[in-house]
Amino acid sequence: MPAGPTVVKRDWLVAGAAAAGLSAAVLLLFRAPPLAAPATEAPALTVGFGGAGSPDALLNEEAFLHDPTPLFLPTRWNCVPAVPRPEPGGAFQPFPPELAFSTNELTLDLAPPVSVPGSPAEALATDAPGNPLLGIGRTDAAPPALPARGAFIEIVDAGTGAPVYSRALADARPPTAAAWLQPLEFMVEVDAAGLVGPPVLTARSGVDRVDAYFGGSDGYLARNLRVGELLGPGFYRIFLGP
Repeated sequence: MPAGPTVVKRDWLVAGAAAAGLSAAVLLLFRAPPLAAPATEAPALTVGFGGAGSPDALLNEEAFLHDPTPLFLPTRWNCVPAVPRPEPGGAFQPFPPELAFSTNELTLDLAPPVSVPGSPAEALATDAPGNPLLGIGRTDAAPPALPARGAFIEIVDAGTGAPVYSRALADARPPTAAAWLQPLEFMVEVDAAGLVGPPVLTARSGVDRVDAYFGGSDGYLARNLRVGELLGPGFYRIFLGP
């Protein structure tokens, strides 16, 4: 006998209730995470430089060393309060005028007189570094007088440039008291018989009378110094200076 509509409806209700119970059991397996308590905001920490109420002295010093503020910007560490400028003409106060002086006493602020040392040794002793032995044996030595000379001669070999003869000419008397502009230079040739021809002038002194005095066949080199007898055979350059 087939089931009636009432039985089928009842079966569907039972199946639906079972499915709803199963779904509720499955949902109980999945739980939402518990909500965290809202975090309380920490009080802001104010770091100052050298303040008496700083919570941490070490943190205060570290913040001072790592301060990124440029040094050229004005801060309370490098900014000097504005100083009022003086009035025009008030920076330097003048001395009180003294329009009259006493004839008996002239009050002038003059430096004391300085005594000049009488010798170089006394001058060095006034600025001594404190060594008690400084100055022992020190005297005012007079420089020796140089021997008088009329000229100085130097002769070199023309080929090699080796010096051959040099000395001061005490007996030379150039016909001028003025200083020579530059040294003289002669070229001579000497053979076994003596001087070959007069000395040849290759560089002038700037004074014609001096050139003529030393050069020529009867000049100082040939007549007084006798370079033909003084030198051996060869070519030579002769330099003469005052």
